Amino acid sequence: MKYFIIVLLSSLTLASNPEGRFDSKVKYEYNVFLEVLNLKLGEASLSINNPDTINDVNVYHLSFNVRTTRLGDTIYKIRNKIDVWIDQKSLNVVKQDKNIRELRKKKSSKTIIKDQKGVTNGQEFIVVPNAFDPYSLILILSEFDIKENESKQFNIVDAGKNRIIEVKNLGIKKIKTPYGKHDGYTLSPVKNGQPVLKNKGDMEVTYALIDNTLVPAEILIKLSSGVIKLKLKKIRE
Repeated sequence: MKYFIIVLLSSLTLASNPEGRFDSKVKYEYNVFLEVLNLKLGEASLSINNPDTINDVNVYHLSFNVRTTRLGDTIYKIRNKIDVWIDQKSLNVVKQDKNIRELRKKKSSKTIIKDQKGVTNGQEFIVVPNAFDPYSLILILSEFDIKENESKQFNIVDAGKNRIIEVKNLGIKKIKTPYGKHDGYTLSPVKNGQPVLKNKGDMEVTYALIDNTLVPAEILIKLSSGVIKLKLKKIRE
């Protein structure tokens, strides 16, 4: 039975067409919890917006927002708004517009990338080939055929900085969602083969198979202090 589920999930991933999957608008809404206490801090959303064109490149526009409530503000205030545009063919990052506010720290950056050259807030830098945005990976990781207990490295660009992350498929499990229990799997950053949320912004994503679509149902995000968990609340199409 487990073998059948693995084959099914893999076939759905391989059948996905990166040049068509993100054409339709959809919004995933989440409740945000402080993982260590399982205490609700606020709400978040992950959206696929209308396609666009930047510098003659056809792109998908993805948005990610996190906002804590008044109660959440007293524990760990977050007001994050992130917009990312990715190449429709390669899924590589083309543009980033990020406004991050966590606790009392605020950071805004605008990045545009063309032909391995990037500019962030007026500062030029070299972009490694085949580079992805870390937040866009939440949606596009399921496009890659990462088999159970195997991993894949990704070049990441974020606000003018390059780095490499290794992502591993931790395996199949049942996932509880507002739409019932569904089969799915978890992709996590790893170090020396072991799952780890080490660097700020590292994310572990659990995908659930809902209506023949792999949906990011749970997301763990490393903050400067602690980890927050996003649990799927609603899908709006």
